[in-house]
Amino acid sequence: MKAGAVSVITPPLVEGPKVVFFIPTPHKFSFAMEMANGGYGIPVTITVVTTWALIALFFLFFNWGLKNLEMVPGKKQAFFETLYDVYDSLVTQMFGKRGKEFVVYISALISFIAISNITSFFPIPGFSTANGQLVISPLLRSPSADINTTLGLALITTFMFVYIAIKENGIKGYVGGLCDPTPVMLPMNIIGELAKPTNISMRLFGNAFAGMVIMGLLYMAAPAVLPAPLHLYFDLFQGLVQSFVFTMLTMVYIQGSMATED
Repeated sequence: MKAGAVSVITPPLVEGPKVVFFIPTPHKFSFAMEMANGGYGIPVTITVVTTWALIALFFLFFNWGLKNLEMVPGKKQAFFETLYDVYDSLVTQMFGKRGKEFVVYISALISFIAISNITSFFPIPGFSTANGQLVISPLLRSPSADINTTLGLALITTFMFVYIAIKENGIKGYVGGLCDPTPVMLPMNIIGELAKPTNISMRLFGNAFAGMVIMGLLYMAAPAVLPAPLHLYFDLFQGLVQSFVFTMLTMVYIQGSMATED
């Protein structure tokens, strides 16, 4: 939408994460791309920039919250203690006495995914110029709408539950579990193991990306009437639900790898 010398770019409809800038490299590496000046550089997408911004936000937020802790907590300390109790209760219900081993990973996972999913709920404007016009477009993009982010999170979860299974059962026990109940089931069990990261990564990516596409269609259909109530559902409600689903499936997979020794 144009208003004189100002262009307002609505949320993207169907497009991948755009490249924000390049990190110049002296030679062409595997992931390097040719830049406009003929040199080579590693592309940094808006997904990476948003992830860096969220990491900085987490660092500043928790660094502020964990300063000057006291025996009698004030409002700030009480909030962070309550937040920890929620995470600890969630993990303890799944893992019992072993919950302390996973509370750090699970709390970090659900916090990152939840904030990533609702990033587009807060329309932080980005300013640039093109053809003599001031262009206003969304500065950040939900990292979970990028398959690279969700697949990376799923692979971390996969590494964790496979590592736990091998650690507690040994290589022989882990391979033996794949042959359960009979060796004939080995191919099916391997497919089942590969389906776990595929399931959680595609589920999260699909929901985040589909929500972005639907909101883009709504903005194209009615650009003058912002569909704010639908932002509450697609960005806020669905984002929080999907972060909870991803985390619950992660805990189920980890708990399943631990159950082999019982």
